[in-house]
Amino acid sequence: MGATALIAVSFVAALGIGVPVAIALGIGALTGLYMADMPIEYLAQNAYSAIDSFTVIAIPMFILAGALMERGQLTDRLIDLSRAIVGQAPGGLATVTIMACTLFAAISGSGPATTAAIGSIMIPAMMCDGYKRSFSCGVAASAGGIGVVIPPSIPMIIYGVTAETSITALFVAGVIPGLILALALYLVAKVISHRRGYSSPPVEGPRGPRIWAAVRLAKWSLLAPVVILGGIYTGVFTVTEASVAGVVYALVIGFFVHRTLTLSDLLDSLVATARISGTVLIVLATGLVFGRILALYQVPQEVSGWLTQTFTDRTSLILMIALLLLFIGMWMETITQIVILTPLLLPAVVATGMNPIQFGVMFVIACELGFQTPPLGVNLFVAGEIAGAKIEEVTRGVIPFVIAGTIVLLLVGFIPELSLWLPRELGYIK
Repeated sequence: MGATALIAVSFVAALGIGVPVAIALGIGALTGLYMADMPIEYLAQNAYSAIDSFTVIAIPMFILAGALMERGQLTDRLIDLSRAIVGQAPGGLATVTIMACTLFAAISGSGPATTAAIGSIMIPAMMCDGYKRSFSCGVAASAGGIGVVIPPSIPMIIYGVTAETSITALFVAGVIPGLILALALYLVAKVISHRRGYSSPPVEGPRGPRIWAAVRLAKWSLLAPVVILGGIYTGVFTVTEASVAGVVYALVIGFFVHRTLTLSDLLDSLVATARISGTVLIVLATGLVFGRILALYQVPQEVSGWLTQTFTDRTSLILMIALLLLFIGMWMETITQIVILTPLLLPAVVATGMNPIQFGVMFVIACELGFQTPPLGVNLFVAGEIAGAKIEEVTRGVIPFVIAGTIVLLLVGFIPELSLWLPRELGYIK
């Protein structure tokens, strides 16, 4: 058996017997080191250097910022504003959920966090207004995925580190596709709501003053993405500095402006951040070492060569890669997927003329769809837990939204300007 096959077998076998993904990646890397007769110290040194990066600090900081903003009630005020804007329109609460997730996405950077923050409020509200439970869960689970497409986005940071490309350019590139995705989900929710007669009860009083009052209450919530993203795009902050600014902003607003954040909330946020970011960083460390071992054995070049020879035209190659990403996203955790597949697939798509930034956005949208497809769709479990629904019920509700998201994924793959026009106009790419 060849070295490459032995690495693959050791990795898959470790996963098959229930070894955690991060450890399985390390086992695969160790197998490669042994076959190449290289010292074991290479694993430790490269695992350390993989996360000994200024950019990687942004991951726990964005997670912490999102947790603090949720506990500081910035999320609640965004929902109240969305309710005031939507009013009594058919499917109003579904629209509120999508709008609130889109706004919270510019604060968070995590799909499951967005689903939990917005869904915990909106799923019970939709069910109380007569929305079917599966539909309520489907809306929240799919809209929560917008959190990884609209910047800031933790998967985009992971992709940028792995692909060694500009994270700021990725953030800018995700804006238009993220808004298109939100629009697609809105249209699906609107059509289903019309057919099923979902609507909110009438609200007394003129609409204009309600919206203005909600804007005034939500002004600090709306200012958060301006501070974070505005600082990045104007060059005031790097991505990492912006993540720290987001934490400071959340602390100041939570403790001194809204006065809703407590020391207990701060401790809970720190514990949650440590738990989530610790998992992410371990996978990132062993995954990047695993990728370097594969590069040592020229696996990426072999995969790229096979793809470009098998799928000779650009259209079939993009379709194949899109299907591959969607399928693997059903079974593999997002961070692991990005770390393992980026070095394998990026050379093939670049050979077709696709920009790495465009592929990054396409990849992240595929990851977003992975959040809402069984058996490993994290958003499905979050929404189901909130509603007390089985995974099968939540899956039925999310299917129309997955179809809409897949269409957006293909649009981004075949129309480069959807992701490249804005960063090109702003001078982040040529």
